[in-house]
Amino acid sequence: MIPARERIGRLWLLAAIIVLLAGCILTYTTRHEEDNPYKDLQVEAATIMRDAEAYMKDEILERGIAIEAEDLNQTGLLGPEFTQLTTTPGNIDAKRTSLSPDFAALLVRYYVQAGLEEGDVIAIGSSGSFPGLLVASLAAGQAMGLEMRVIASLGASMHGATRPEYNIFDFINAMDEGGFADFDLVGVSAGGPNDQGGGLMDGILWFDTAQLSLDLCAETGAHLIYHDSLEDSIQERLELYGDDVDLFVSIGGASPNCGTSSYTLNFPNGLVTDPPTIPTTPERGLNYEYAARGVPVVNLLNVRGLANDNGMTYDPVPFDEIGESGVYKETEYNLWIVVVTLAAAFAILIVGWKRGREAR
Repeated sequence: MIPARERIGRLWLLAAIIVLLAGCILTYTTRHEEDNPYKDLQVEAATIMRDAEAYMKDEILERGIAIEAEDLNQTGLLGPEFTQLTTTPGNIDAKRTSLSPDFAALLVRYYVQAGLEEGDVIAIGSSGSFPGLLVASLAAGQAMGLEMRVIASLGASMHGATRPEYNIFDFINAMDEGGFADFDLVGVSAGGPNDQGGGLMDGILWFDTAQLSLDLCAETGAHLIYHDSLEDSIQERLELYGDDVDLFVSIGGASPNCGTSSYTLNFPNGLVTDPPTIPTTPERGLNYEYAARGVPVVNLLNVRGLANDNGMTYDPVPFDEIGESGVYKETEYNLWIVVVTLAAAFAILIVGWKRGREAR
């Protein structure tokens, strides 16, 4: 038979648990959403991105480039699955999603959360895999008045900026020539294996794709980053960005940005201010290099995760209206309910403890 003291203790503990559960339910059901205090900046950035993408679509159509059948929103900005520039597999859903103007609003959220202010410096390292995310990063920086330094790699995963005739450098030129963002293109590279160019289908569908990559880099007139070792490629990027970087943005899976060790997969998605264990290998990549320096990093790779974590629709057709999705809002909870619930549960436990002592 259970002693009276233990029986009384269990009853009071059960009562405390019930109060806590009721408080949790009440807290959840009474939550509400408020617009972010920086929503106006988010809307401005998303509008810049929307207008920039429309400008690029006009350029693509003027050049006689066909819109891909998988481009359900008819942006014109999805590339073919296989071209001379295709370096790795890619998810078509993620590529479509990354073109949503809401990603510019997300980048504003990250920049604000990182504490950036007008005039601060961001370094952007982008492959050609997610050109929409590069546009988003630039649009957000423009809306916030940030100084932006860009290094772009030509290689792209499937359905990214895979067109030789409209590659990642064309996206960058459109942002500049269309007046959508002020930035410095401080370097370019061929991307692909060891950052030296070359496509996935080299020797199968095409030949000497590495040379094509280098030729396209030369056409930009920008500084070419080309080394025999990835370590040297990483170090030159650090020098080109300078010592005054306040935040690093990594877009896609370019080796100089993400590194090549097993630690690459450990680096979190989104805004990273508290990094995981930092490796000491020389090819650890710029994500870890900046994290080791205490510089916040925005890692843009897992698009589904970015969308789900920030109240954005994944693979929307059509795109959500600017200003409507959860990325423009913050969820507010009633603090008094939390305080009263904890106090009540604590009080019940105290009373139960005293009654148990009395029952000895």
